[in-house]
Amino acid sequence: MKLKNSWFRAIDLRTSRRTYKNQIMDGSKIEQIKALIAVLNEESGLRIQFTADGRRLLSGFRASYGMISGRPSMIAMAGNPADPEFKRKVGFYGELLVLECVSLGLGTCWLGGTFDREECRKAIALDETEELACVIAVGLVPEKKTVRETVISQVGKSKPSFDELLAEKDSTPPLWVARGIEAARFAPSAANKKPSAYRFLQDQLFVYASKKNHDAEEIDLGISMAHFQLGAMQGLKEGAWVKKDNGYLFV
Repeated sequence: MKLKNSWFRAIDLRTSRRTYKNQIMDGSKIEQIKALIAVLNEESGLRIQFTADGRRLLSGFRASYGMISGRPSMIAMAGNPADPEFKRKVGFYGELLVLECVSLGLGTCWLGGTFDREECRKAIALDETEELACVIAVGLVPEKKTVRETVISQVGKSKPSFDELLAEKDSTPPLWVARGIEAARFAPSAANKKPSAYRFLQDQLFVYASKKNHDAEEIDLGISMAHFQLGAMQGLKEGAWVKKDNGYLFV
């Protein structure tokens, strides 16, 4: 699957939104999201599912412990946990969906722990071998953040510096690495812990989960990898990730 330049442009626009309008997005946007989900499921082997009206599942105190309000739709990130790359794929392909939604003018929010997992699982068609890793709220949002959203977004907002994220290097990185690292700096992560790190040694770019993060470090890694790959495209590097040791090479 070829990545879109519009997804790269959406990186600067993406911010977690928790207050949604009390209306469902129009049908054309829903169809675009569903079409991309079908492509991503085919490529990844995941079982990503879309629910148009996620209000009962994501809004209100019982659903999301007061974190989400309004009438968002829900994207359920699910699949077979026996796949050793399951959670990394959830992060990588989920973030591509997030960026597609942002490019459509929608608000989004990754939800890992602040939602009713059992109620969400009941609402989607999963067999007993499949796991619901997390969900993504998506929908129409007010132009400006509410005071509550602004306060929440300030917690742990700082992003890693270029040199912090590119933890090791033995030469000046080429443009594609520089653009990739810069894009990865804006990757969201659970509790904003930023648990991914890169190294550029002997002209090879490698990424790995550098620390634990509430069992979400592989999801966070996949999100960071998606951002890096989109950034590398801007440096004229059309690459792909290959599993190696405890991380991934970009080739």
